[in-house]
Amino acid sequence: MRRDFVVRDVPGQCHGSTVCERDGSFVVAWFAGDHEGAANSRIHLATGTGAQWSDPVVVSGDLAPCWNPVLHRRVDGDLLLYFKVGATIGAWRTWLVRSGDGGRTWSAPRPLVDGGEGDAARSASRRCGCPPGGCSPEPPPRRGERPRWEAFVDISDDDGLTWRRTPDVPLDHDTFPGAGIIQPTLWATPDGTVRLLARSTSGRLVASTSADEGETWSPGVPSAVPNNNSGVSACADGRTVHLAHNPTTGDWASRAPLVVSVSTDDGDTWQPWLTIEESTGAADREDYRPADSGVLTTGVNEFSYPCLVRTPDGLAVTYTWQRRGIVLALLPT
Repeated sequence: MRRDFVVRDVPGQCHGSTVCERDGSFVVAWFAGDHEGAANSRIHLATGTGAQWSDPVVVSGDLAPCWNPVLHRRVDGDLLLYFKVGATIGAWRTWLVRSGDGGRTWSAPRPLVDGGEGDAARSASRRCGCPPGGCSPEPPPRRGERPRWEAFVDISDDDGLTWRRTPDVPLDHDTFPGAGIIQPTLWATPDGTVRLLARSTSGRLVASTSADEGETWSPGVPSAVPNNNSGVSACADGRTVHLAHNPTTGDWASRAPLVVSVSTDDGDTWQPWLTIEESTGAADREDYRPADSGVLTTGVNEFSYPCLVRTPDGLAVTYTWQRRGIVLALLPT
């Protein structure tokens, strides 16, 4: 395994990276500002080969605050970068920029009518599922009310240019612990089924499947994979699926260590495969203070929000390094 900083010791904080690879070159984007949800939070982007990186550039223009970018490479080679804009999570709207030269230059931002966030899975019909969809922006609950999170999938039939939202993943909120599920990661199985695992407040990732290319989903059920109410990322090669995640259990539990688990049966069962970052033991769950204006944290001991992709040599994953940097790790398989 090789780890390199894409950016480090940023002023303020950085978080929420996304990565695309082609011919050994990488494009990585993230958001950075004084803190999550800050008025100066913008989408930053760098290109490189792992050991060497371009100076980061801002690709979101004057839009702010910006959050959670997602990269998608079209079949024609163009790159699309989706990101959120809004002073609060409940007010998020999705915007898009496009590059035709591998990420060196980008178009002016334009809004998408609908959106959310997520990770990409392309089916046999070349339909794209999930960026920019994934979670329902909800207004903060009224005093005394319980927060309610829903996960859904957006579908594109034109390789990412336009999207339509499908119904929420069914979830029994009467019995489900906490607010619910958001930010699903998707993959397609060899038999054409699409599967997802969603971040949740229950202490475990929630699983669902679709037999119709993401149009409808089975009721979400807790899996055996622990989850700390933080983002995860999966990618598949045949029946083998790798999953980057924090193997800690609990609502807003520690975001360390960061590991990759592997499944050889389409995601039915999982085994530990590789540890990317060990826990420093320097922080506990009280370090995360969530609000509609973003999570407040020092970032100490946080190795989180992985974005996992397959490369010709194995796997590549970017992640948040203690909110002070973004790391790219190359994982030979």
